[in-house]
Amino acid sequence: MELSEIFNFVLGGSLLATVIGIVTLKATVRKANAEAEKAKADAETVRIDNAEHATRILVDNIVEPLKDELDGTRKDLMATKREMARLRKAIDRANSCRHHDDCPVLNGMREHAESAGNDTDGNGDGPGGQPEERSPPDTDGNGTEVGGESEDPG
Repeated sequence: MELSEIFNFVLGGSLLATVIGIVTLKATVRKANAEAEKAKADAETVRIDNAEHATRILVDNIVEPLKDELDGTRKDLMATKREMARLRKAIDRANSCRHHDDCPVLNGMREHAESAGNDTDGNGDGPGGQPEERSPPDTDGNGTEVGGESEDPG
């Protein structure tokens, strides 16, 4: 055997083994990449499921009770507004009552306002007391219409 034949035999076998090794390694790398992508997709699915679960817990434990409390507060506020409107209406009627001077409710309100250090009419611009005469219903007492200036069309 000559030297060239020996080199041929040694290098030829190594080259073939190298090619087979590279092909096998490529397939292994592809398989590993596919498994990594699958693992990433699974992790993303788990993350999305956890986020949905956390959102559901927040809605059930926080948002819904707050909604219920807000609805209750709104109902209470509306009831309070109705009662305040009734009270204002009753006080306005009391001023035009024929027993106005001897009314214990109005006297009690005046005494309470005086003891609190406020003017009895609460507007802070004078000696206090009830107005002597009522304004017409469509005015605020200063000559302009309620809701804006007299030039205001709306």
